[in-house]
Amino acid sequence: MQTISYSFYKGDKKLKDTTFVPEAIQISNNLSGYGYNLSKDSDHLILCFGGSMYIAYNTVGMYSGYYDCPFLSVDYYGTQDSKGKMNLHTMQQSAEELYDWAKEHYPDKKIIVMGHSYGCGMAAYLASVRDCSNLILLSGYRTSADMYNKIIPFYWGFLQVFIKNNIRVDLYAKNTTCPVTIIGSDSDTTLSDDIQRKLADCYPDAELEIFPNIKHEDYLTTNEVIEFIIDSIEANHSDLS
Repeated sequence: MQTISYSFYKGDKKLKDTTFVPEAIQISNNLSGYGYNLSKDSDHLILCFGGSMYIAYNTVGMYSGYYDCPFLSVDYYGTQDSKGKMNLHTMQQSAEELYDWAKEHYPDKKIIVMGHSYGCGMAAYLASVRDCSNLILLSGYRTSADMYNKIIPFYWGFLQVFIKNNIRVDLYAKNTTCPVTIIGSDSDTTLSDDIQRKLADCYPDAELEIFPNIKHEDYLTTNEVIEFIIDSIEANHSDLS
């Protein structure tokens, strides 16, 4: 199952037609990614971790321009132009280094972390180890079992010990102090609204919003969701100011 998940990031191709034009960024000698609105004057920025098949180029190319701020995404070590080997540790390292790069280049901006589907794992991890102003999870999961059981319904209870590199959002939640927003849909057949409610319970004060009639792949291109995210960011920043 892990091999299948990783293969999307390693082998996926750049979309030929994107809504926005991504700009390449070099995070370190071996780690690269893409961004948009890099010079935009705002008090915050977004780090976005896309789901399977949404490498950094595609994530930025399809989702970035709806937000009036710098928008960044990373290609994990061992994927696309990032050198090395992909595993849970290097995925976490990739997320941390993206954050540190953003903090160095935008020292006065609040950092919002957003994840969709598989990317929720690294978004949630990052918010548990770095100072983030918001964590936004769209169609997230508690552990990798929530995803894998949709394909092979095997990983229940103690059987999760057989998951290599299990992504434990439920544990990351215990060390997360920033405001958390969780978004789902009653029409998501990949990671259901019921899973989103259970995920929200992992966080002490998570904001939960379940939208009607949105498919798993359509959250971040749906106007209602985009508007909700923008409003949520503005509300949380108002509370922090």
